[in-house]
Amino acid sequence: MRKLLPLLIVLFLSGQSIAGKYAGSFLELGVGAKALGMGSAFVAVSNDAYGFYWNPSGLAFLDNLQAASMYADLFNSLESQSFVSAAMPVFGGVTISAAWMRLSVNDIPRYPDFTPGEDRVNGVAAQLTSRPNGYFASASDAFILSFAKYKRVMLDLGWQYFEFPIDFGYGVNFKILREGIAGKSGNGIGLDAGVMVKIGLENVFNDPNYGQLVFGLNIQDISETRISWNTLSKQSDKIQRNFKYGFAFIQPLKFIDSEVTFAFDLDTRYGGSTHFGGEYLYDKLLALRAGINEGDFTAGAGIYLWKLNLDYAFQSHDLGNTHRVSLLFHL
Repeated sequence: MRKLLPLLIVLFLSGQSIAGKYAGSFLELGVGAKALGMGSAFVAVSNDAYGFYWNPSGLAFLDNLQAASMYADLFNSLESQSFVSAAMPVFGGVTISAAWMRLSVNDIPRYPDFTPGEDRVNGVAAQLTSRPNGYFASASDAFILSFAKYKRVMLDLGWQYFEFPIDFGYGVNFKILREGIAGKSGNGIGLDAGVMVKIGLENVFNDPNYGQLVFGLNIQDISETRISWNTLSKQSDKIQRNFKYGFAFIQPLKFIDSEVTFAFDLDTRYGGSTHFGGEYLYDKLLALRAGINEGDFTAGAGIYLWKLNLDYAFQSHDLGNTHRVSLLFHL
């Protein structure tokens, strides 16, 4: 699906139905170099200021104020992606977050004598032989307000009065979407909801050497968000509902001051997609990552110094490999 992103501008101008099918597609690009380096397998790993995107319930596990930012030129500088967010625990296990995401394309040439999709109608390839008589831009924005709640439940299995804790996180996103192209704009309001369950195997087996199992679910665009345009036809595009399922296993390696994480995600939108990823973290200082995102290889690294997390991600892609750097500050 993401391989179609640069073509959506042409599809919108030509009135093809696929433009409506992939409404809001800029939200599929992901944020945070840590997650992107792990193949975007992050639904059950999400636990920082980027968490609202991958699974808002992950915000429930924050214990300090965090602010994050990322900027990237994508697909050989065809598109520009910007992102900022802040998250803060408040009271009673509640965390709030605010974020802004933007994808923009500048200097799109305008050809008055060219009709997109003409080659499919007439069976001949359209040739752009003249110079453009102007340029226009496209921009998509999302403003997201998130709330998350943490809750611990003591599970009694009846094994000689043995019980162990299970940690739950619940979260919701309220988002305002705005898309604009060639002087026209569309707006929409959407809702996401997620849950995360963490089971400490050290408690189950009463052994501190065991790690943690995490399960996550993020339901995006629960009501199938609609983007209403101010065109003459009053076009309305619908963003399909998406179920993001995730599983993660986090295992400390105390004998070498390290930790390894393995994660798997499954999305249902646009026919479904899978994501695999892993991370090796040494002494909470240096991280190495790799993954597979819808069949494309990803890799990354992170350096954690003082109160700053600096992360880098590489993503292979048919339209051009991308490099992303993100910065997270926490108190």
